Amino acid sequence: MPALHVLLLDFDGLLADYDHRRFLQQLADAAACTSPQLDAALRSEHLELAHARGELDGEQLLQALNERLGSDLQASDWQRARVAATVPRRDCVALLDRVHRDVSIAILTNNGALTLPVIQQLLPNQTVLGSAALRIRKPDPDAYRAACTALGCEPARALFVDHLFRNVQGARAAGLHADTAYHAQSLRRLLRRFHLLG
Repeated sequence: MPALHVLLLDFDGLLADYDHRRFLQQLADAAACTSPQLDAALRSEHLELAHARGELDGEQLLQALNERLGSDLQASDWQRARVAATVPRRDCVALLDRVHRDVSIAILTNNGALTLPVIQQLLPNQTVLGSAALRIRKPDPDAYRAACTALGCEPARALFVDHLFRNVQGARAAGLHADTAYHAQSLRRLLRRFHLLG
């Protein structure tokens, strides 16, 4: 096995627990509407997906939502709701401090521009690569190739870890080493297998 230069990790479901229902309720409260109304607005014309793909920036998404809901949502409302719905897994995050210093760590997440600052806030010492910036989402193999290009790393020198096997399959198709992990124990075991822990 060649020496690995990059460790790429999923965020939601691996490094943090995310409660989408709580997010919807918090944001609906800010918009003075119901959670189902907000959910329907996000799904209409695939607004949320377009935002995650980078086809709509944060301002454009909020404008579209406000037009549909008659609200005045701001980026700060979205981000407060996302923080309230996200709980970092401290035991998993703590493992990152034990990774060899010559290995770069980055987060690869299918999230839009409004959410990326929240992830950066919760993991301030990590590089965050979002599908909105890369313009392509996991599990498309090109998403992982784009991440490796952004990090200046050959795919064969990167390990990708996700809690969803379909995303692992996409990474493998792109030429990365990849496997699943679901909690600190399985993540620790995987990092040891690839000789990444000091």
